[in-house]
Amino acid sequence: MNDRLKALYKTQILVHAKSPFNEGVLEDFTHKLQAYNPVCGDQFDLYLKFEDDIIQNTSFKGYGCAISKASTSVLTKHLLGKTKSEAKALIELFLKVIDPENNESPESITSDEELLAFASAREFPERLTCANLAWEKLKEVL
Repeated sequence: MNDRLKALYKTQILVHAKSPFNEGVLEDFTHKLQAYNPVCGDQFDLYLKFEDDIIQNTSFKGYGCAISKASTSVLTKHLLGKTKSEAKALIELFLKVIDPENNESPESITSDEELLAFASAREFPERLTCANLAWEKLKEVL
């Protein structure tokens, strides 16, 4: 992993883990999902508010390691204003960035620094589930 990605990993993950976006229970949600990893105990409830196929609001509540919490924060932040189709494309993009079997460089996939911060999961397979926990759960229901 190059130095730029290492720096993004340290800064972005720490920022989102300490001060996550959209943390809390969304009162007027239309969809609620539970992302749970029984191996480590990470667990997040995702709240989504759809209006006319567009995600108007998102939030999450739960607990987990810094990587899973930061990743869930990034997910909820990036979903705002997206249609279901756009959300699916975003999820596929993120999963491609962190896929250890993908030979493309992460920077050739996206320039989004918040997404690139998780590219290090390629080198640490034990952290892959932490990074993709909420993303995979949302992918299942979309």
